[in-house]
Amino acid sequence: MEKTPLNPKLFEKFIANQSNAKELERLFGHFENATAQELESLIRSEFEKDSESFNAGEEERLAVIHAGLSAKLFAKKESSFLKVFKSNNFIRVAAAILVLVSVCLLMGRFYFSGNSIVPGSAKAMLSLGGRITPLSGGTAEVVYKSRGVTVRTQADGTMVFMANDADSAEASKLNTLTTPNGGEYRVTLSDGSVVMLNAGSKLIFPTDFRGAERKVTVSGEAFFKVAKNPLKPFIVNVEGNEIKVLGTEFNVSSYPEDEGTLTTLLEGSVQFANANGGQVVLKPNQQVISHHGKLDLQDVSAEDFNAWTKGEFLFNDVPLSVVMQKIARWYNVEADVKSIPQKNLYIKISRKADIDEVLEIISKATDCNFKIKENKIVFKV
Repeated sequence: MEKTPLNPKLFEKFIANQSNAKELERLFGHFENATAQELESLIRSEFEKDSESFNAGEEERLAVIHAGLSAKLFAKKESSFLKVFKSNNFIRVAAAILVLVSVCLLMGRFYFSGNSIVPGSAKAMLSLGGRITPLSGGTAEVVYKSRGVTVRTQADGTMVFMANDADSAEASKLNTLTTPNGGEYRVTLSDGSVVMLNAGSKLIFPTDFRGAERKVTVSGEAFFKVAKNPLKPFIVNVEGNEIKVLGTEFNVSSYPEDEGTLTTLLEGSVQFANANGGQVVLKPNQQVISHHGKLDLQDVSAEDFNAWTKGEFLFNDVPLSVVMQKIARWYNVEADVKSIPQKNLYIKISRKADIDEVLEIISKATDCNFKIKENKIVFKV
């Protein structure tokens, strides 16, 4: 009997315990007599035709499916679903499904895309209450709840801290949110302030703000939208510098390629002070660079420096070596900056674009050829 076409939604409904008898019959019947070779052939026929749209999001979806199937099929507590289908035949079919998904994941990474380099996405690690929790987009759940404190994640890659009548010990706990290379994450703090972390960054903050100040520490790059509170200034410590605000929007970056700490003001005002006692007050569309104990203030287009929060790379007269380091961090690869020519770049690129497309656009704009070699961006002579 000829098999009906595979519908990937059947896997998702199975995981969510939403499959009806007819759907289960279709799902298991599709693989009932399949060998490993036939499974691979089925994968090719079902997914190869859509290979152009097979992207990181699809891969993440399949990874979730794989985890869900594993949890359901091999859970210690037997569900009513497994009791109904418990048999040698079912175990064989279930194993075939797991083989299918595993092979599909591998093919998605290597066969269709040509390489495993994908744009960054919402992911981070949260150190909270003595435990470390991995975070990603696409899920909404409570990750922590204790003594008046509730922490929720949202499907859009946002985490929200809420503190209602939390005791002082719980409120004063310091938490750490860390994004890896190839990740970004947004957090709403207990006072309503919003912080978005770029790739390879870290934010240290209390569960709730008590006392006369709201103080956090950041490294890497972050965009702040601070909730107004004239009675309780918001203070950001970054690489020995201090940014003091009452309510404003600004971007701060302290990556190695920045050669200092850059603070760029979009609206409101901030007071920036370095470890040597120097200080300056910024107005909108101004940027201060703190390096070698000095403060340099300059006028800029502030929107250029927070384009990353809107899913874009925007480089306005930026050295090519700096551009490549920022791109490498987002795609979680390395960059051979020593070989890159000394040129400046004016360009705007989507952060969701394939890395090969990004390098092609930059090559055309600079007359410099770049390629990926052993997970590294290199200048091609």
